[in-house]
Amino acid sequence: MAFHRIFVVDFAGLGLGEAPEANRFQSVGADTIGHVATGWTGQLKLGLGNIRIGHELPGIAPADQPTGFFGRLHMQATGNHPATGLREMWDYTGAYRTESVLDTLPAAGYPVTVAGPFLSYLQTQRRTRRFQLGDNRGAFRVLFNRLNHPDTGLTYVMLPDFRFAARQHDVQGFGDSLIQADQYLGQVLQDMAANDLLIVTATQASDPVGTLQPTREYLPLIVASSSRPQGHALGIRRTLADVGATVLENYGLAARAAGHSFLNELTQ
Repeated sequence: MAFHRIFVVDFAGLGLGEAPEANRFQSVGADTIGHVATGWTGQLKLGLGNIRIGHELPGIAPADQPTGFFGRLHMQATGNHPATGLREMWDYTGAYRTESVLDTLPAAGYPVTVAGPFLSYLQTQRRTRRFQLGDNRGAFRVLFNRLNHPDTGLTYVMLPDFRFAARQHDVQGFGDSLIQADQYLGQVLQDMAANDLLIVTATQASDPVGTLQPTREYLPLIVASSSRPQGHALGIRRTLADVGATVLENYGLAARAAGHSFLNELTQ
C-alpha cells in the first residue's frame, strides 16, 4: 500500500476547455476555467496553469517547479448527464454485474466516506459513510473531520457550489467559490500526513457562460502528497475511470479496475 489514506475532492463543474467531441454536446467554445478567470484578480495555487501550457489563463501562471502532479481527464462515456462522470470514475464491470469502487473497498475492509449533494447514484452506496451537503463549506468541514481520524481508506467529497453558480450563469460567484476552495485546499495540504494522497478532479464541467449544462470539456487532474514533493505531468487520461483504478491499485485491488492506474507514475 503506497498511501494509507486517499482524499478525492470533486470540483464538480470545473472544466478546462472543450473536449474533441464538444460539437456532439452543444459545447463548442465551452471553457469554464477560461471564462471564469477572465474577470477575477485572485491567484490559484492548484497548478491549473501547468495543465494549460500554451493557453495560459489570467491569474493562473504555470509553476516552474510544480509540487504536485497534473493532467487532464477526458470523459469516455457517450452520455453527458450530471452523474455520467461520477459513474465513470467509480463504476466497473465485475464478474457478474456492474460494480462500484465505492462498494468494493468496504467489502475488502477499507472504509469509504462520501459527501456531496447526493445525486441518486451516491444514495445507492450503502456500504459507505454518507454525508449530505448544501455548500462547499460543509464539504470541507467533512473533509477536515476525516483528516483528523487515522482510519485508512477513501474519502470522496463533491463540492456543490460550482454547479449552483453555473446554473445561475453567475461567473463571478463561480470564481469566488473557486478561490475560496483553493484556500481551503491549502489548509488540507498542511493537515495531511506524509502517507496521505490528495486527488483534485472534477466529474463534470458546467460553463456558466454556456446555455446547456453540463458542458463537454476536459476535466482537471491534480495529485499531491508531501511524500512526493516533485511533481510532473500525467498527460491526458482517456477516461475518468483512471482515478478509480488508481485507488483500487493502491489498496491491492488492481485486478478489478476499469481504467488505467497512474499510481506507478506517482511512486516511481
